[in-house]
Parts: sequence; C-alpha cells; structure tokens
Amino acid sequence: MLFAFGKLPIIDSLDLSDFPFKKVIFGITCANFLFERYVAYRQYKLLKSENKKVPKALEGHVDEEKFAKSDAYGLAKSKFEMVTSFTSLVVDLATLTMFSSIWNYSVSIGNCILSTIMRKPFVMSLNANNIAFFILSQTISTFLNLPVSYYQHFVLEEEFGFNKMTKSLFFMDSIKTLLLVNAIGSIPLYILGLVLKKCTENFVFYIWMFMIGLQITLFFLNDLVIQPLFYTFTPLNNKELEDKINALAKECGFPLSEIYMIDGSKRSSHSNAYFSGLPFMKKKIVIFDTLIKDSSIDEVVAVLGHEIGHWKMNHISQMLIISQVHLTTFLMLFDMVFKNAKMFADFNFIIDPLSKVPTASLPGSNYALVNDFPFLVGLLIFSQLVQPTNLLMNFGMNLFSRHNEYQADNYAAKLGKGEDLKKALIQLQITNLSTISVDKLFSMYHYSHPVLCERLEAIDIYTSEHEKKSG
Repeated sequence: MLFAFGKLPIIDSLDLSDFPFKKVIFGITCANFLFERYVAYRQYKLLKSENKKVPKALEGHVDEEKFAKSDAYGLAKSKFEMVTSFTSLVVDLATLTMFSSIWNYSVSIGNCILSTIMRKPFVMSLNANNIAFFILSQTISTFLNLPVSYYQHFVLEEEFGFNKMTKSLFFMDSIKTLLLVNAIGSIPLYILGLVLKKCTENFVFYIWMFMIGLQITLFFLNDLVIQPLFYTFTPLNNKELEDKINALAKECGFPLSEIYMIDGSKRSSHSNAYFSGLPFMKKKIVIFDTLIKDSSIDEVVAVLGHEIGHWKMNHISQMLIISQVHLTTFLMLFDMVFKNAKMFADFNFIIDPLSKVPTASLPGSNYALVNDFPFLVGLLIFSQLVQPTNLLMNFGMNLFSRHNEYQADNYAAKLGKGEDLKKALIQLQITNLSTISVDKLFSMYHYSHPVLCERLEAIDIYTSEHEKKSG
C-alpha cells in the first residue's frame, strides 16, 4: 500500500513547534466558506435570471410550468443553504474555540453518571473520555441541527409537495439517528484508541486494517439493522416487473439474490433505486415505491440496467480502492501532527504525562489538562486543517463519478434500453424537481452526476453507435 505504510519522507524534517495551528485552521475554514459562497452565488444568480428557456433536449418533455417550478425549487434551496451555511460557519468556529470546554463537560458528566451507577467515585480512562466527548458533541450537534432539519422538511419540502413525514416520525427518526450514531460510533472509536495506545510505531497500518474491517461490518449493519429501522422492506409483488428484472440480471450475469420494494413514500415523494452487496457477494436490488408508482415497468428496468452497468464496469471496486488510498494518505498526514503538543495547546489542551488523572480542568479557565494526546480531538482538528485537499478531492471525485455515470448510461443503451432510460431520467427529473438550470462551476463542485441534458445527449450518441454496430 501507499509508501509501505511508513512515514512520509518529509515528516521527520518538519518542525511544527511554532506553527500557528489555530490561526491557520480559522483562516482555512473562513476561506472555504467564502469559496463555497462564491460557487453558490453563481448558481443563485443563474436561477434568478429571467431569460432562461427550456433546454432543447427537454422540449416536448418539460413544459414551461414545470421548468419554472424546478427553478423555483432550486432557488428556494439556494436561499435556504445560504442561511444554513452561515450558521454552520458560526457553529464550527465556536466549536473549535470551545473544544476544551466541551471536553471538560463531557468528562465531568461521564464520571458523574458512572459514579452514580457504580455507587462509588469513578474516574474514566482517557480513551473513555474520548467516547464521552464524542457522545456529547454528537448530541449538541443533533439539537443544533433540529430547527434547520425541521424547516427543511416541514417548510421547504412541504411547500413543493415532497415532504410526507409526520412530525412524530421526524422526531422519532432524529432520536433513532442520534442513538445509532452514538452506539455505532463509540465502539470503533474505543477500539481505535486502544490501537493507537498499543501500536504507536506503525499505527497507520493497524488503523487501516481496522477501518477495512469496520467498513465491511457497517455494510452488513446497514443492510440488516440500520435501513430496516427507517424503512419497511417487502418482496417485490409485481410479477411482470420481477420477471423482467430477473431476465435482465441473467442477461448481464448479475448475481441477483433478492428484489425488494421499500416505503420511501412514507417520508418523501423523491424516487430512487439501488443495489447493495460487496464486490464478491450476491446482490440485493432495492426499489423505492415512488419509482414504481411514477415510472413504467420498462423505465424501472432501464434504471436498473444503468445500476447494473456500474457493477459491470467495476465502478464500486474502483471507488473502494480510491477511498482506501485516500484514507491511507490521510492517516499518514495525521501522523505528522498527532503527537504535536503545540497543536493541542492552541486549542487549550495541555499535555502533562505526569498528571495522576487522565483529565483535569484547570480552575478559572477553559483549559483541559490531559495525561496523553486525545486522539479524537486531534483527528477533528486535523480534519479542519486539510479542508483544502478535501475541496480538490471533491472536484476530482465528482469528475470521476460523472465519467462512471456516462459509462453506466452507455451500458444501458448497449442493452437496448437507451430510450426507456431517457424517459425514466426525464420522469425522475420532473418528479424530483431536480434543477435544470445549473451553473458549470456549481455542477463541478456539487454534482456527482452529469446534468440531465448532458446525459440525454450522450445516451442519444450511445444508442446511435450501438444501432450502427448491430445493423
């Protein structure tokens, strides 16, 4: 694997003892915010312009009323995102400033709860402190995000007819999500803490191995536990559709095991279909009930032909490899600063190996005294530091993803399903009110799929080429 899991050659020669971590991170966070506001403003300006017309590729499929409603929905989302992005910036900067205070509160609460349960004074280990910090941070984040999420569902989505959730279901989903994140997140974080403590010399390799195991475990948990908590999976009861899907899978050599329909309409009128299954396993196809309701049988089959195209072209395996390279590089860079006392000191964490307790708050201040490096805090700080690389990675991954989408469309066209796929994509566009007017830079930064007109034009070319070859 990358660099044989060793240190990067420049790491040992770098002196970061005087590096202004806090100032740089605050500057990067603000610069990232300004860049994203610039990209969003370009899209907002385009949606506000009045000289737009239905693209030629959509003439006869999308009327002026639908086109205007699509732009209105996009404009409403753009305005909403402008407000939420600013509040997110304020919360992010405040959180960075208050890391040590949140840490101290989480440790105090954790020690108090455990002392009450055990009926005697109890002091958590530093690793347990990391978990307490994680749980409190997630809880605060969830409650801060509740008003935003509530407005998004019951005002924005409601206005355009997409929201199907009841308020009780909304709050139940929020509670389930918080409990799941805290439960599923705490265990791996605790194990990671143990790995870092035991394997200080070559922790990148051991954490990489652990993360692979974690990803596989989460895949199974998502299929068996997480998704069923939010959706009801029922075997497909449309015999004609089932037969056509099975015939398609057989034609493509797709290792299909089960076909399910889920009640997506319980929460939203948006449509989707996907398959799940690791590269070496049989696959399960999942279709939203909204897609079956709004599309013809041939259109649903064409959409699944596109999805099978991703499998046929090994796109999932390619994405997994890229994610592993990205993870390994991230960990090796993190190794540069993980044991840097200056980075922690900039955020009010004082490292004192001689301290008799894992964590102590300094009286009259918001400093936290710890007897070792709190890895979760370091990970969060470092994640903010590498935002520029994530921005560039975002452009690159979107470019790669759009290339894959074209390939999957081409595969569906090769199966003779180009026209049905076009109809399905247009119907999905109309049903979901996906934005038709899209700024180029906005699309490059935010869209993992080509815009509809680009896909329709490409499918026409693919279909024509395959017809010539077969003719």
